[in-house]
Amino acid sequence: MRYHPFQIFQASKSPAGLYARKKWLGESENAAWRDDFNQTVSSLTRGQAADGSWNQSFLETIRRLFGLHLTVRERTEDIRRALGWLIDTTLTGDLSGPYLEDLSDDAFRELPLISARQPLVFACATLFLASIFHMEKEERVEAHYRLLIGWLERHAEHTEVWPEKSNILRALVVHPLYARDPSAMNLIEDLEKIQKSSGIWPAPVPFFLTVNALAHLDAESAHRQWIRVSPLLLNVQKKDGAWGVEDREWNTFLVVHALHNKKYTGINAQKT
Repeated sequence: MRYHPFQIFQASKSPAGLYARKKWLGESENAAWRDDFNQTVSSLTRGQAADGSWNQSFLETIRRLFGLHLTVRERTEDIRRALGWLIDTTLTGDLSGPYLEDLSDDAFRELPLISARQPLVFACATLFLASIFHMEKEERVEAHYRLLIGWLERHAEHTEVWPEKSNILRALVVHPLYARDPSAMNLIEDLEKIQKSSGIWPAPVPFFLTVNALAHLDAESAHRQWIRVSPLLLNVQKKDGAWGVEDREWNTFLVVHALHNKKYTGINAQKT
């Protein structure tokens, strides 16, 4: 790696920045980090309703929960209530129901999913959060993972639904069993087929999110794609150590997190 990648996280109070400062910069014992952590967690938890949601909003509840995943990490009673509300309200149909909430094109910025058709995107987000907070064995969670697999099988030859497939991949890779499901493996192989020799995937496949998702997997196809994209990641890194033009802290977080998952050894000892 040509440049040290951690500069962008210094003094950051965002959930991703606090995670980086704790895990990669070793600041968790510092008073400044603890103060920033407490302020951010207080902001994330503020305003939670009795039913567990924030403002009865699927998107806001998802965003708060993901922030709490990067900070608090463990499933508290407040997190359990929020997950319960999401499960109760999003995992109720067959993935083809009506819109649940008005969304802008950038509604999922700095989240591990992208805007796509509803209610599928909210189901994927709920399943992702349920798995990372160890609620993947809940009956409705299991049932909707099976629905995702069925959706993939029905849309295997559909190339116009890559936003939906990208979100499904994100939900699958964090599940201890479904990450290895044959349909998940087929999806990863389909990604390999459209990956260019430069390492990128054509739009609308999200580049940094896909890099991060593949780094969670041991599948041979995922590894081949990682090998192809790794030189590109190193070549497009900015001189300040970050990646991307917009959402630079978030993109850098995704890349560094992926590099750690792949046990990349050159992440610390490089130019500043």
